[in-house]
Amino acid sequence: MKKINLIIGAIIMISLSLSAMAHNSSPVSGKAVTHKSKANGVSFNAATNPAADLEKAKKEGKSVFLVITGTGAIGVEKMVTIAKAANAKVLKSVVVQMNKDDAANSALVSKLGVSGVQVPLILVISPKGVAVAGFNTTQATTELLVQAIPSPKQDEVLFAISQKKPVFLVISKKGLTDKTALIANCNTASTKMTIKPVIVEFDFADTKEAAFLKQLAVADVTTKTRIIVINASGQIADRYEGTATEAALMASATKVVLSSCCPGGSSSGCGKK
Repeated sequence: MKKINLIIGAIIMISLSLSAMAHNSSPVSGKAVTHKSKANGVSFNAATNPAADLEKAKKEGKSVFLVITGTGAIGVEKMVTIAKAANAKVLKSVVVQMNKDDAANSALVSKLGVSGVQVPLILVISPKGVAVAGFNTTQATTELLVQAIPSPKQDEVLFAISQKKPVFLVISKKGLTDKTALIANCNTASTKMTIKPVIVEFDFADTKEAAFLKQLAVADVTTKTRIIVINASGQIADRYEGTATEAALMASATKVVLSSCCPGGSSSGCGKK
């Protein structure tokens, strides 16, 4: 599978060409999905203005299965069928079709970095408008498209990284009193930095984030809130439990991680300085 290459908590920016996609197991895919009822039907739009449709989907918080076609594309119907099947399984989603060789789509093609990709291709775009995975005719399956959609908190992280911003990921649970002070430190650290880190906080008990937590190698939260700092390149820079000073957080947010070796989404032992 030539999925867009992902490292822990991050995507390759959508400005990079998808033609450089390399095999890697995504640490940000695997969301529990809700099946559409028959009454809702299947949303499919052979778009005359795909850019407008993508923007509309983003405003409505919908994932997009973007079927990219072009001159000489073979197997478009098959790809549309696969995308529509995924659409039927994901409550808030839409299928959009784009001809990358149509001059009217040139700005969107440039933004997505897909001018050189082999077509047809299905690009999965998250509810926040981040391209998270791409599949050609030999790779695409309904299951893979559905699995590529990030959980809500994953999507927040991905969006921050797509904006080249670090992330303070705060993982706590009900009853932990240390969270308030840690969030305050995160806020203060963020205000002191030129590039403001994004603070993403969530409850360890949130079942929608179970897969994301597993991919982040967070097996439990007991008596202390955890903070994971992800740098602007999408690499886990540091982990904290119960304590994290403003200075430490600022240093972590700007840390350059010289290697990132996280196969299958595991971060243990990765990111050596």
